[in-house]
Amino acid sequence: MKSHTYKLMGMAALLLGLGQSCKDFVDLKSPTVVNRDDYFNRESDITAAVNGMYNSLRGYYGNYYVVAEVPSDNTEANGANLGYADMDQQTWMNNNSYVQSLWLSSYSTISRANIILDKIDAVTMNDNLKKQYKGEALFVRSLMYFQLTQFFGDVPLILKEVKTEAEAYGYQREAVSKIYAQLETDLQAAAEGLLPTYTGASVGRAPKAAAQALLGKMYIATGQFEKAVPVLKAVKDAGDFGLLDNYESVFSATNRNNREIIYSVQYLAAGNGEGSNFCIAFAPFGSGTEITSGGFPAGSNQGTEDLFNAFEAGDLRKGVAIARYPATNALYTRKFIDRPIASNEGRNNWPVLRYADVLLMYAEALNETGATGEAIKPLNEVRKRAGLEDVEDEGQVALRDTILHERRVELCFEGHRWLDLLRTGKMLQVMTDYKEKYTGVGYLVENYDIKARNVLYPVPFRERSLNPNLSQNDGYE
Repeated sequence: MKSHTYKLMGMAALLLGLGQSCKDFVDLKSPTVVNRDDYFNRESDITAAVNGMYNSLRGYYGNYYVVAEVPSDNTEANGANLGYADMDQQTWMNNNSYVQSLWLSSYSTISRANIILDKIDAVTMNDNLKKQYKGEALFVRSLMYFQLTQFFGDVPLILKEVKTEAEAYGYQREAVSKIYAQLETDLQAAAEGLLPTYTGASVGRAPKAAAQALLGKMYIATGQFEKAVPVLKAVKDAGDFGLLDNYESVFSATNRNNREIIYSVQYLAAGNGEGSNFCIAFAPFGSGTEITSGGFPAGSNQGTEDLFNAFEAGDLRKGVAIARYPATNALYTRKFIDRPIASNEGRNNWPVLRYADVLLMYAEALNETGATGEAIKPLNEVRKRAGLEDVEDEGQVALRDTILHERRVELCFEGHRWLDLLRTGKMLQVMTDYKEKYTGVGYLVENYDIKARNVLYPVPFRERSLNPNLSQNDGYE
Protein backbone atom coordinates (compact mmCIF):
# COMPACT_ATOMS: atom_id res chain seq x y z
CA MET A 1 0.00 0.00 0.00
CA LYS A 2 2.90 2.37 0.61
CA SER A 3 3.93 2.20 -3.03
CA HIS A 4 0.39 3.01 -4.16
CA THR A 5 0.22 5.92 -1.74
CA TYR A 6 3.49 7.25 -3.11
CA LYS A 7 2.19 7.02 -6.66
CA LEU A 8 -0.95 8.85 -5.67
CA MET A 9 1.08 11.77 -4.40
CA GLY A 10 2.71 11.99 -7.80
CA MET A 11 -0.65 12.06 -9.52
CA ALA A 12 -2.64 15.14 -10.28
CA ALA A 13 -4.16 14.86 -6.81
CA LEU A 14 -0.83 15.21 -4.96
CA LEU A 15 -2.41 14.72 -1.61
CA LEU A 16 -1.57 16.69 1.52
CA GLY A 17 0.20 13.76 3.06
CA LEU A 18 -1.99 13.29 6.10
CA GLY A 19 -2.45 9.74 4.85
CA GLN A 20 -5.49 7.48 4.70
CA SER A 21 -5.58 4.18 6.54
CA CYS A 22 -5.44 1.07 4.42
CA LYS A 23 -8.81 -0.69 4.24
CA ASP A 24 -7.22 -4.05 3.42
CA PHE A 25 -6.35 -4.49 7.09
CA VAL A 26 -8.22 -4.32 10.36
CA ASP A 27 -9.06 -0.66 10.91
CA LEU A 28 -7.58 0.04 14.33
CA LYS A 29 -7.02 3.58 15.54
CA SER A 30 -3.47 4.13 16.66
CA PRO A 31 -3.15 6.10 19.92
CA THR A 32 -0.16 7.95 18.44
CA VAL A 33 -1.65 8.94 15.07
CA VAL A 34 -4.28 11.63 14.56
CA ASN A 35 -6.96 10.37 12.17
CA ARG A 36 -7.74 12.99 9.53
CA ASP A 37 -11.50 12.59 9.99
CA ASP A 38 -11.07 13.36 13.70
CA TYR A 39 -8.79 16.31 13.10
CA PHE A 40 -10.84 19.04 11.39
CA ASN A 41 -13.24 19.67 14.24
CA ARG A 42 -12.06 22.92 15.80
CA GLU A 43 -11.19 26.43 14.73
CA SER A 44 -7.58 25.78 15.76
CA ASP A 45 -7.45 22.79 13.38
CA ILE A 46 -8.51 24.95 10.44
CA THR A 47 -6.06 27.67 11.45
CA ALA A 48 -3.24 25.11 11.46
CA ALA A 49 -4.34 23.80 8.06
CA VAL A 50 -4.39 27.29 6.54
CA ASN A 51 -0.94 27.98 7.95
CA GLY A 52 0.24 24.68 6.50
CA MET A 53 -1.13 25.68 3.10
CA TYR A 54 0.91 28.88 3.20
CA ASN A 55 3.94 26.95 4.36
CA SER A 56 3.85 24.78 1.23
CA LEU A 57 4.41 27.91 -0.87
CA ARG A 58 7.91 28.26 0.58
CA GLY A 59 9.12 25.22 -1.31
CA TYR A 60 7.21 26.18 -4.44
CA TYR A 61 8.79 29.63 -4.65
CA GLY A 62 12.23 28.49 -3.50
CA ASN A 63 13.12 27.51 -7.09
CA TYR A 64 10.43 29.47 -8.91
CA TYR A 65 13.03 31.67 -10.61
CA VAL A 66 14.40 28.62 -12.45
CA VAL A 67 11.14 28.13 -14.38
CA ALA A 68 9.94 31.74 -14.52
CA GLU A 69 13.08 33.81 -15.06
CA VAL A 70 16.03 31.68 -16.19
CA PRO A 71 14.53 30.68 -19.59
CA SER A 72 14.13 34.37 -20.49
CA ASP A 73 16.55 37.02 -21.72
CA ASN A 74 16.88 38.38 -18.16
CA THR A 75 19.01 35.69 -16.59
CA GLU A 76 21.27 32.81 -17.51
CA ALA A 77 23.01 29.77 -16.09
CA ASN A 78 26.75 29.71 -15.53
CA GLY A 79 29.51 27.17 -15.08
CA ALA A 80 28.54 26.62 -11.46
CA ASN A 81 24.91 25.92 -12.28
CA LEU A 82 24.89 23.35 -15.05
CA GLY A 83 22.05 21.65 -13.21
CA TYR A 84 19.61 24.05 -14.79
CA ALA A 85 21.46 24.84 -18.00
CA ASP A 86 18.70 23.10 -19.95
CA MET A 87 16.20 25.59 -18.51
CA ASP A 88 18.42 28.46 -19.61
CA GLN A 89 19.00 27.02 -23.08
CA GLN A 90 15.39 25.82 -23.51
CA THR A 91 16.50 22.24 -24.10
CA TRP A 92 14.30 20.83 -21.34
CA MET A 93 12.72 17.40 -21.76
CA ASN A 94 9.73 15.74 -20.14
CA ASN A 95 11.93 14.36 -17.34
CA ASN A 96 13.31 17.74 -16.24
CA SER A 97 13.41 17.82 -12.44
CA TYR A 98 12.42 21.49 -12.17
CA VAL A 99 9.38 20.99 -14.39
CA GLN A 100 8.43 17.90 -12.39
CA SER A 101 8.81 19.81 -9.13
CA LEU A 102 6.71 22.68 -10.47
CA TRP A 103 3.82 20.31 -11.23
CA LEU A 104 4.19 18.38 -7.98
CA SER A 105 4.45 21.44 -5.72
CA SER A 106 1.49 23.12 -7.41
CA TYR A 107 -0.85 20.22 -6.86
CA SER A 108 0.43 19.60 -3.35
CA THR A 109 -0.59 23.14 -2.43
CA ILE A 110 -3.90 22.78 -4.29
CA SER A 111 -4.59 19.63 -2.28
CA ARG A 112 -4.08 21.52 0.98
CA ALA A 113 -6.45 24.26 -0.14
CA ASN A 114 -9.06 21.71 -1.24
CA ILE A 115 -9.01 19.97 2.14
CA ILE A 116 -9.60 23.29 3.91
CA LEU A 117 -12.51 24.17 1.62
CA ASP A 118 -14.03 20.69 2.03
CA LYS A 119 -13.80 20.65 5.82
CA ILE A 120 -14.36 24.22 6.97
CA ASP A 121 -18.14 24.48 6.64
CA ALA A 122 -18.68 21.70 9.18
CA VAL A 123 -16.48 23.37 11.80
CA THR A 124 -18.02 25.64 14.42
CA MET A 125 -15.99 28.84 14.42
CA ASN A 126 -16.22 32.60 14.08
CA ASP A 127 -18.17 33.35 10.89
CA ASN A 128 -15.93 36.21 9.77
CA LEU A 129 -12.81 34.14 10.30
CA LYS A 130 -14.37 31.24 8.41
CA LYS A 131 -15.11 33.56 5.51
CA GLN A 132 -11.54 34.89 5.61
CA TYR A 133 -9.99 31.42 5.65
CA LYS A 134 -12.15 30.37 2.72
CA GLY A 135 -10.92 33.43 0.86
CA GLU A 136 -7.31 32.59 1.62
CA ALA A 137 -7.71 29.01 0.40
CA LEU A 138 -9.46 30.17 -2.78
CA PHE A 139 -6.73 32.71 -3.45
CA VAL A 140 -3.87 30.25 -2.98
CA ARG A 141 -5.59 27.59 -5.07
CA SER A 142 -6.27 30.14 -7.80
CA LEU A 143 -2.65 31.31 -7.74
CA MET A 144 -1.45 27.76 -8.31
CA TYR A 145 -3.93 27.09 -11.10
CA PHE A 146 -3.24 30.37 -12.86
CA GLN A 147 0.48 29.64 -12.99
CA LEU A 148 -0.07 26.00 -13.95
CA THR A 149 -2.05 27.10 -17.00
CA GLN A 150 0.60 29.65 -17.94
CA PHE A 151 3.32 27.02 -17.77
CA PHE A 152 1.50 23.89 -19.01
CA GLY A 153 -1.71 25.00 -20.73
CA ASP A 154 -4.52 22.51 -20.07
CA VAL A 155 -4.15 20.81 -16.67
CA PRO A 156 -6.33 18.62 -14.43
CA LEU A 157 -8.85 20.74 -12.51
CA ILE A 158 -9.29 19.31 -9.02
CA LEU A 159 -11.66 21.14 -6.71
CA LYS A 160 -12.12 18.68 -3.87
CA GLU A 161 -10.10 16.40 -1.64
CA VAL A 162 -8.92 13.28 -3.46
CA LYS A 163 -9.20 10.26 -1.19
CA THR A 164 -8.40 7.25 -3.37
CA GLU A 165 -5.91 6.30 -6.05
CA ALA A 166 -8.74 5.34 -8.40
CA GLU A 167 -10.22 8.80 -8.01
CA ALA A 168 -6.90 10.39 -8.83
CA TYR A 169 -6.61 8.37 -12.06
CA GLY A 170 -9.99 9.72 -13.14
CA TYR A 171 -8.70 13.26 -13.66
CA GLN A 172 -7.62 14.35 -17.12
CA ARG A 173 -6.50 17.70 -18.49
CA GLU A 174 -9.19 20.38 -18.70
CA ALA A 175 -9.29 23.25 -21.18
CA VAL A 176 -7.66 26.47 -20.01
CA SER A 177 -10.93 28.30 -20.65
CA LYS A 178 -12.75 26.09 -18.12
CA ILE A 179 -10.03 26.64 -15.53
CA TYR A 180 -10.11 30.40 -16.00
CA ALA A 181 -13.89 30.43 -15.62
CA GLN A 182 -13.43 28.69 -12.27
CA LEU A 183 -10.70 31.12 -11.24
CA GLU A 184 -12.91 34.08 -12.03
CA THR A 185 -15.61 32.75 -9.71
CA ASP A 186 -13.14 31.78 -7.01
CA LEU A 187 -11.19 35.04 -6.99
CA GLN A 188 -14.35 37.12 -6.86
CA ALA A 189 -15.47 35.06 -3.86
CA ALA A 190 -12.01 35.33 -2.30
CA ALA A 191 -12.03 39.12 -2.58
CA GLU A 192 -15.32 39.18 -0.66
CA GLY A 193 -13.87 37.20 2.23
CA LEU A 194 -10.37 38.64 2.55
CA LEU A 195 -9.55 41.62 4.74
CA PRO A 196 -8.12 44.81 3.19
CA THR A 197 -5.02 44.62 5.41
CA TYR A 198 -3.73 42.63 8.39
CA THR A 199 -1.92 43.46 11.60
CA GLY A 200 0.13 41.62 14.18
CA ALA A 201 0.62 37.89 13.70
CA SER A 202 -1.70 37.92 10.67
CA VAL A 203 0.62 40.11 8.58
CA GLY A 204 1.63 38.14 5.51
CA ARG A 205 -1.77 36.62 4.82
CA ALA A 206 -3.32 37.33 1.42
CA PRO A 207 -5.42 40.54 1.52
CA LYS A 208 -8.37 41.49 -0.66
CA ALA A 209 -6.09 43.33 -3.08
CA ALA A 210 -4.16 40.12 -3.74
CA ALA A 211 -7.28 38.40 -5.06
CA GLN A 212 -8.17 41.46 -7.12
CA ALA A 213 -4.65 41.81 -8.53
CA LEU A 214 -4.50 38.13 -9.46
CA LEU A 215 -7.92 38.38 -11.09
CA GLY A 216 -6.70 41.39 -13.07
CA LYS A 217 -3.60 39.44 -14.09
CA MET A 218 -5.77 36.57 -15.28
CA TYR A 219 -7.98 38.91 -17.30
CA ILE A 220 -4.91 40.40 -18.98
CA ALA A 221 -3.45 36.97 -19.73
CA THR A 222 -6.72 36.00 -21.44
CA GLY A 223 -7.12 39.28 -23.32
CA GLN A 224 -10.14 40.39 -21.27
CA PHE A 225 -8.81 43.90 -20.85
CA GLU A 226 -12.23 45.50 -20.35
CA LYS A 227 -12.71 43.34 -17.26
CA ALA A 228 -9.18 44.00 -16.03
CA VAL A 229 -9.56 47.79 -15.92
CA PRO A 230 -12.15 48.08 -13.11
CA VAL A 231 -10.67 45.37 -10.91
CA LEU A 232 -7.17 46.86 -11.06
CA LYS A 233 -8.57 50.36 -10.61
CA ALA A 234 -10.27 49.12 -7.45
CA VAL A 235 -6.89 48.14 -5.99
CA LYS A 236 -5.50 51.56 -6.86
CA ASP A 237 -8.49 53.51 -5.54
CA ALA A 238 -8.69 51.60 -2.24
CA GLY A 239 -5.45 53.24 -1.12
CA ASP A 240 -4.34 50.30 1.03
CA PHE A 241 -1.14 49.88 -0.99
CA GLY A 242 1.18 52.23 -2.84
CA LEU A 243 4.68 52.84 -4.17
CA LEU A 244 7.47 53.44 -1.69
CA ASP A 245 9.56 56.53 -2.35
CA ASN A 246 12.76 54.50 -2.45
CA TYR A 247 13.01 51.45 -4.73
CA GLU A 248 15.67 49.79 -2.59
CA SER A 249 13.41 49.92 0.47
CA VAL A 250 10.87 47.70 -1.26
CA PHE A 251 13.27 44.75 -1.04
CA SER A 252 15.03 45.46 2.25
CA ALA A 253 15.23 42.41 4.51
CA THR A 254 14.44 44.72 7.42
CA ASN A 255 11.38 46.24 5.71
CA ARG A 256 9.38 43.16 4.80
CA ASN A 257 5.65 43.41 4.14
CA ASN A 258 5.88 47.11 3.44
CA ARG A 259 3.13 49.14 1.80
CA GLU A 260 4.18 48.18 -1.74
CA ILE A 261 4.01 44.45 -1.09
CA ILE A 262 0.49 43.23 -1.76
CA TYR A 263 1.36 39.57 -1.25
CA SER A 264 4.65 37.82 -0.66
CA VAL A 265 5.61 34.33 0.48
CA GLN A 266 6.81 34.55 4.06
CA TYR A 267 10.09 33.01 5.19
CA LEU A 268 11.07 32.80 8.86
CA ALA A 269 14.73 33.19 9.79
CA ALA A 270 14.61 31.73 13.29
CA GLY A 271 17.40 29.16 13.29
CA ASN A 272 15.21 26.24 12.20
CA GLY A 273 15.85 26.24 8.45
CA GLU A 274 12.57 27.94 7.51
CA GLY A 275 14.23 31.05 6.16
CA SER A 276 14.91 31.74 2.49
CA ASN A 277 18.11 31.12 0.58
CA PHE A 278 17.80 33.69 -2.21
CA CYS A 279 20.58 35.93 -0.86
CA ILE A 280 23.11 33.08 -1.02
CA ALA A 281 21.79 31.50 -4.21
CA PHE A 282 21.84 34.78 -6.15
CA ALA A 283 25.15 36.21 -4.90
CA PRO A 284 27.95 35.87 -7.50
CA PHE A 285 29.79 32.57 -7.57
CA GLY A 286 33.16 32.97 -5.93
CA SER A 287 32.25 36.14 -4.02
CA GLY A 288 32.76 34.51 -0.63
CA THR A 289 31.45 36.74 2.13
CA GLU A 290 31.77 40.04 0.24
CA ILE A 291 28.07 40.24 -0.54
CA THR A 292 26.36 37.72 1.71
CA SER A 293 27.16 35.22 4.45
CA GLY A 294 26.13 31.87 5.85
CA GLY A 295 26.90 29.72 2.83
CA PHE A 296 28.53 29.48 -0.57
CA PRO A 297 27.29 31.96 -3.20
CA ALA A 298 25.95 30.05 -6.18
CA GLY A 299 25.52 32.69 -8.88
CA SER A 300 22.01 31.44 -9.61
CA ASN A 301 19.59 33.69 -11.48
CA GLN A 302 22.64 35.43 -12.95
CA GLY A 303 21.83 38.59 -14.89
CA THR A 304 22.49 39.06 -18.60
CA GLU A 305 24.23 41.91 -20.39
CA ASP A 306 21.02 42.47 -22.29
CA LEU A 307 19.11 43.19 -19.09
CA PHE A 308 21.95 45.33 -17.74
CA ASN A 309 21.84 47.46 -20.89
CA ALA A 310 18.03 47.66 -20.90
CA PHE A 311 17.95 50.33 -18.18
CA GLU A 312 17.75 53.93 -19.33
CA ALA A 313 20.46 56.37 -18.34
CA GLY A 314 19.74 57.76 -14.88
CA ASP A 315 17.36 54.98 -13.86
CA LEU A 316 17.59 54.90 -10.06
CA ARG A 317 16.52 51.25 -9.96
CA LYS A 318 19.52 49.87 -11.79
CA GLY A 319 21.99 49.64 -8.91
CA VAL A 320 19.45 47.68 -6.88
CA ALA A 321 18.03 45.56 -9.69
CA ILE A 322 21.31 44.46 -11.26
CA ALA A 323 24.94 45.01 -10.35
CA ARG A 324 28.30 43.80 -11.63
CA TYR A 325 30.75 41.84 -9.48
CA PRO A 326 34.12 43.23 -10.61
CA ALA A 327 36.21 40.18 -9.76
CA THR A 328 34.42 37.94 -12.27
CA ASN A 329 32.35 40.43 -14.26
CA ALA A 330 29.23 38.48 -13.27
CA LEU A 331 25.90 40.30 -13.05
CA TYR A 332 23.61 39.71 -10.10
CA THR A 333 20.59 41.24 -8.41
CA ARG A 334 20.76 43.12 -5.12
CA LYS A 335 17.02 42.79 -4.49
CA PHE A 336 17.61 39.88 -2.12
CA ILE A 337 20.61 41.09 -0.13
CA ASP A 338 20.92 39.74 3.41
CA ARG A 339 23.53 38.26 5.73
CA PRO A 340 22.05 35.12 7.26
CA ILE A 341 23.80 32.94 9.82
CA ALA A 342 23.48 29.87 7.58
CA SER A 343 21.83 28.53 4.46
CA ASN A 344 18.02 28.69 4.53
CA GLU A 345 18.12 31.35 7.22
CA GLY A 346 17.60 34.43 5.03
CA ARG A 347 14.94 37.00 5.90
CA ASN A 348 13.99 37.75 2.29
CA ASN A 349 10.39 37.02 1.35
CA TRP A 350 9.43 36.27 -2.25
CA PRO A 351 7.31 39.09 -3.74
CA VAL A 352 4.41 37.53 -5.65
CA LEU A 353 2.29 40.65 -6.18
CA ARG A 354 3.35 44.22 -5.55
CA TYR A 355 1.79 47.57 -6.26
CA ALA A 356 4.14 48.51 -9.11
CA ASP A 357 2.99 45.37 -10.93
CA VAL A 358 -0.63 46.46 -10.47
CA LEU A 359 0.11 49.92 -11.90
CA LEU A 360 1.79 48.44 -14.96
CA MET A 361 -1.02 45.94 -15.49
CA TYR A 362 -3.51 48.77 -15.16
CA ALA A 363 -1.58 50.78 -17.76
CA GLU A 364 -1.58 47.78 -20.11
CA ALA A 365 -5.30 47.15 -19.69
CA LEU A 366 -6.14 50.80 -20.32
CA ASN A 367 -3.94 50.89 -23.41
CA GLU A 368 -5.48 47.73 -24.85
CA THR A 369 -8.98 49.17 -24.43
CA GLY A 370 -7.95 52.26 -26.41
CA ALA A 371 -7.49 54.61 -23.45
CA THR A 372 -3.85 55.31 -24.29
CA GLY A 373 -3.94 58.82 -22.87
CA GLU A 374 -5.05 57.42 -19.50
CA ALA A 375 -2.64 54.48 -19.69
CA ILE A 376 0.45 56.66 -19.50
CA LYS A 377 -0.56 57.96 -16.05
CA PRO A 378 0.02 54.77 -13.99
CA LEU A 379 3.03 54.00 -16.18
CA ASN A 380 4.54 57.37 -15.35
CA GLU A 381 3.93 56.83 -11.64
CA VAL A 382 6.33 53.90 -11.82
CA ARG A 383 8.84 55.85 -13.92
CA LYS A 384 8.74 58.87 -11.62
CA ARG A 385 9.91 56.76 -8.69
CA ALA A 386 12.78 55.60 -10.91
CA GLY A 387 13.80 59.20 -11.60
CA LEU A 388 12.82 59.02 -15.28
CA GLU A 389 10.96 61.44 -17.48
CA ASP A 390 7.30 60.92 -18.28
CA VAL A 391 6.33 58.94 -21.35
CA GLU A 392 4.20 60.90 -23.78
CA ASP A 393 1.14 59.55 -25.59
CA GLU A 394 2.89 57.70 -28.40
CA GLY A 395 -0.03 55.64 -29.65
CA GLN A 396 -1.29 52.21 -28.66
CA VAL A 397 1.26 50.07 -30.53
CA ALA A 398 4.32 51.96 -29.34
CA LEU A 399 3.02 52.19 -25.78
CA ARG A 400 2.45 48.43 -25.76
CA ASP A 401 6.19 47.88 -26.21
CA THR A 402 7.04 50.61 -23.70
CA ILE A 403 4.93 48.98 -21.00
CA LEU A 404 6.47 45.56 -21.64
CA HIS A 405 9.93 47.12 -21.39
CA GLU A 406 8.98 48.88 -18.16
CA ARG A 407 7.76 45.61 -16.70
CA ARG A 408 11.07 44.03 -17.59
CA VAL A 409 13.26 46.53 -15.73
CA GLU A 410 10.88 47.15 -12.82
CA LEU A 411 10.12 43.50 -12.05
CA CYS A 412 13.33 41.77 -13.13
CA PHE A 413 14.48 38.74 -11.10
CA GLU A 414 11.00 38.43 -9.53
CA GLY A 415 9.63 35.75 -11.84
CA HIS A 416 7.60 37.82 -14.32
CA ARG A 417 9.68 38.07 -17.50
CA TRP A 418 9.15 34.58 -18.93
CA LEU A 419 5.39 34.65 -18.42
CA ASP A 420 5.21 38.18 -19.87
CA LEU A 421 6.96 36.98 -23.01
CA LEU A 422 4.62 34.01 -23.29
CA ARG A 423 1.32 35.85 -22.79
CA THR A 424 2.28 38.62 -25.22
CA GLY A 425 3.33 36.10 -27.88
CA LYS A 426 6.82 37.60 -28.07
CA MET A 427 8.89 34.78 -26.66
CA LEU A 428 10.01 33.22 -29.94
CA GLN A 429 11.05 36.49 -31.54
CA VAL A 430 12.69 37.95 -28.42
CA MET A 431 14.68 34.83 -27.64
CA THR A 432 15.67 34.26 -31.28
CA ASP A 433 16.97 37.84 -31.44
CA TYR A 434 18.75 37.31 -28.14
CA LYS A 435 20.49 34.18 -29.42
CA GLU A 436 21.66 35.92 -32.58
CA LYS A 437 22.98 38.91 -30.66
CA TYR A 438 24.75 37.14 -27.80
CA THR A 439 26.07 33.91 -29.34
CA GLY A 440 29.69 33.69 -28.20
CA VAL A 441 29.09 36.38 -25.58
CA GLY A 442 26.45 35.08 -23.17
CA TYR A 443 26.91 31.79 -21.36
CA LEU A 444 26.57 29.02 -23.99
CA VAL A 445 23.97 31.02 -25.91
CA GLU A 446 24.96 29.14 -29.06
CA ASN A 447 23.31 26.07 -27.48
CA TYR A 448 19.90 27.74 -27.16
CA ASP A 449 17.19 25.68 -28.86
CA ILE A 450 14.35 28.13 -29.49
CA LYS A 451 11.28 26.29 -30.76
CA ALA A 452 7.53 26.78 -30.93
CA ARG A 453 6.93 23.96 -28.45
CA ASN A 454 8.74 25.92 -25.74
CA VAL A 455 5.76 28.17 -25.14
CA LEU A 456 4.58 25.38 -22.81
CA TYR A 457 6.47 23.01 -20.57
CA PRO A 458 5.93 19.26 -21.11
CA VAL A 459 3.61 17.34 -18.85
CA PRO A 460 6.20 15.51 -16.72
CA PHE A 461 7.12 11.98 -17.73
CA ARG A 462 6.41 10.69 -14.24
CA GLU A 463 2.85 12.02 -14.21
CA ARG A 464 2.00 10.45 -17.55
CA SER A 465 3.59 7.17 -16.50
CA LEU A 466 1.37 7.08 -13.41
CA ASN A 467 -1.70 8.29 -15.30
CA PRO A 468 -1.61 7.39 -19.02
CA ASN A 469 -4.87 9.33 -19.47
CA LEU A 470 -2.89 12.58 -19.33
CA SER A 471 -2.15 13.87 -22.82
CA GLN A 472 1.13 15.58 -23.75
CA ASN A 473 1.78 19.05 -25.12
CA ASP A 474 2.75 19.36 -28.79
CA GLY A 475 6.39 18.69 -29.57
CA TYR A 476 7.08 16.51 -26.54
CA GLU A 477 7.06 12.75 -26.00
